[in-house]
Amino acid sequence: MKIHLDCLPCYVNQAVEASGFAGMSEEERWETVKEVCRALSQVDRTKPSAQVGQQVHRIIREHSESGDPYRDQKKISNEKANEFFAEFRREVEDSADPVKAAARLAAAGNIVDFGPQRDLEMERTLREGLTEEFAINHWDTFSEYLAGAKKVLYFSDNSGEIVFDKLLIEMLIRETDVEELDLVVKDGPFLNDVTLEDARELDIHEIDRVKLRTVDNGDNGDSPGLWSSEVESWIDEFDLTISKGQANYEGLSGYDKRNLFFLLVVKCPLVEKDVGADVGEKVLINAYRRGHA
Repeated sequence: MKIHLDCLPCYVNQAVEASGFAGMSEEERWETVKEVCRALSQVDRTKPSAQVGQQVHRIIREHSESGDPYRDQKKISNEKANEFFAEFRREVEDSADPVKAAARLAAAGNIVDFGPQRDLEMERTLREGLTEEFAINHWDTFSEYLAGAKKVLYFSDNSGEIVFDKLLIEMLIRETDVEELDLVVKDGPFLNDVTLEDARELDIHEIDRVKLRTVDNGDNGDSPGLWSSEVESWIDEFDLTISKGQANYEGLSGYDKRNLFFLLVVKCPLVEKDVGADVGEKVLINAYRRGHA
């Protein structure tokens, strides 16, 4: 998904927010946001919106003494999500279709704000997510691919919701014939996205048959970029690929691969228009069916 004009104020708002989380002084925040604005004025409109976001947050990290401005927020999110984990795990396991229930819950987690003092709202959103159907629902195609899948690739999104991604991963391993599941995380900090360090702190790599892979966070390290030919080859190597969250949709939606599925909540009007579902709605979209509707 290419960048749109309406993406620009969103990136500026992210810079304002992240510079605050990084503990910068008022003057430092001004200089950081001004540099972000200069970079946005030179943006290549043919680039994926997610790639522009990486550039913005690299600037913020370069101006910050904190290597990960969202570190504290991520820990709070994971701790809060974990408070609900045991309860919802029982409900998923007791459901008629644990994989589908876990997928619904993981999607619901994509929109929950796992901040402090929002317990009732969180629980209500998650509980509704267990039974609420996807607004765009390609579960029939997903089930067909899952039935024959030995290798699954799973692109993670944000902290907090990763706790319920973990539950979905466990159900995929327990309830199907999957022999290997590779979870893709960032190789370094980017917004509140899950990093390699975050995944290990949650012991996801300790789950049987689960491996971790990394994509670049925008610092141009050794990991491939999300929209690179190498990552495209990963998708082709796996029987089933799950792309979780809006940012991964923005990065991978150019592919119309039959084995690629997008699991997310629509969070902005631009994605709403691109996906064909309203803001706030959960969707499970097959990339090939989307491109050949």
